[in-house]
Amino acid sequence: MVRSVLSSCSAGYHSRLWVIAAALIVLTITSPGKAQVSAGGTPPSFSLSIAAVPATVALPPVDVAVYLAEDARSAKDEPLRIGAPVDVRFTLGQSGDWTELTDGGRIWRLRIVSRGALALGLLYDRWILPEGAELFLYNDDHSHVIGAFTSSNNWADGTNITQPVMGDAVTLEYYEPPAARGTGELSISTVGHIYRDLYGGRLLDDYGESGTCNNNVNCPEGDPWQSEKRGVAMILEGGWRICSGSLVNNARNDFTPYFLTANHCLGNLNSWVFMFNYESPGCQNQNGPTNQTVANATLRATYTASDFALIELSSSVPLTYNPYFNGWNREDVAATNSVCIHHPAGDIKKISFDDNPPVSDRYLGNQGVTDSHWKIAQWDDGTTEGGSSGSPLFDQNHRITGQLHGGYASCTSLTSDWYGKFAMSWNYGGSASSRLRDWLDPDDTGLLALSGIDPNISGRIGGTVTDGNAQPLENVRVAPVGGTAETFTDADGEYMLGL
Repeated sequence: MVRSVLSSCSAGYHSRLWVIAAALIVLTITSPGKAQVSAGGTPPSFSLSIAAVPATVALPPVDVAVYLAEDARSAKDEPLRIGAPVDVRFTLGQSGDWTELTDGGRIWRLRIVSRGALALGLLYDRWILPEGAELFLYNDDHSHVIGAFTSSNNWADGTNITQPVMGDAVTLEYYEPPAARGTGELSISTVGHIYRDLYGGRLLDDYGESGTCNNNVNCPEGDPWQSEKRGVAMILEGGWRICSGSLVNNARNDFTPYFLTANHCLGNLNSWVFMFNYESPGCQNQNGPTNQTVANATLRATYTASDFALIELSSSVPLTYNPYFNGWNREDVAATNSVCIHHPAGDIKKISFDDNPPVSDRYLGNQGVTDSHWKIAQWDDGTTEGGSSGSPLFDQNHRITGQLHGGYASCTSLTSDWYGKFAMSWNYGGSASSRLRDWLDPDDTGLLALSGIDPNISGRIGGTVTDGNAQPLENVRVAPVGGTAETFTDADGEYMLGL
């Protein structure tokens, strides 16, 4: 059935358990220290006369059965765990072995084994690659090689993460040129023993893990939501698919990459990766692209009572990703219906519908602050699952009214999900400048609602925003990025929109 419901929401689960940082680094932005792009190439040892097996360290056994039993008891607002963290301390000076080369350079290698792992990911508490140095990672049969990582991949805080490598053994190979001898730093603090199948021939994948009652966002019922879906992204921490969230517009319409998600999803933002456009190209299940990503973010505002977190991405979202900055409505008035766009169980993007108004409620009906959440009593089509946490709740005008906190809904029972209210988050926060209003309306215009904005449409006439007296502003012109500002006034002359 093709639906014409005009509202969308997000569903979720995930409370913040510590998530291992063994990360996805298949990024396509090029700003140094903010995102990573490997330079490609082949590890030097593949073509040199170097011992076939480098110095090897075997990690203690991981009792996967214990982790799986814990996962089975996880609530909907807990993280979607796929691996076990193993604390280690491996450095260039204390681990591995060095091989001197005829050009005056040298190669350092270390092989790490964790028996039974489906993949291994690494977290670095120190990562400084000098100019000309290269780092590769690969498995024993060389079927999965990542790198070269270079000085362009250094992060400002001196830490880093690398994508999980398939198999239960991973070798690091670091080449240091003569001019940079002794200046590189590499310290591995955590190895992620991945016990869920990330791959199946695909890169970092939980594709197909969500329930069969979910609707792919590109099915006919998702047609009215093709703009809004472009703002929704999946959050990965250390390679784990933990939550969902959305880009949000601000009153200046200046394309600042603000991103709304759930407070309980928060972890180490330096190891967060935001994956856009991970969706099937059509209605049938088909895996989506995993390379449209942005790494790292800064926390701007948060509040536990409404479980929101507003963060700012470290880089602008590339226009080639075709992003969309979703609008919002801060009025504490129930929508006529709701729709969810989210990544249940870390799967490709889905959409769910509730044809009835949400109910103002406490979280789970008996926890937290009165009237802090919108409750979806029952989904009419689709549901939410773990991984949906933080996804946006939209009203009938396609504007965000909250983000998913948690609930009980699933494909076996479509009842009860709770979203922290945008209206409460607007005026409350955990500290100074920690309210949504401080960032989304920095000039204190009194705006009650704001429509979404498309950075790829320059000079387009269209869209509607609303001022503090609920006067509509029609025919708003969207200025190009870096373009000339324009202002408009509404019918009562009280509001000026700066672009």
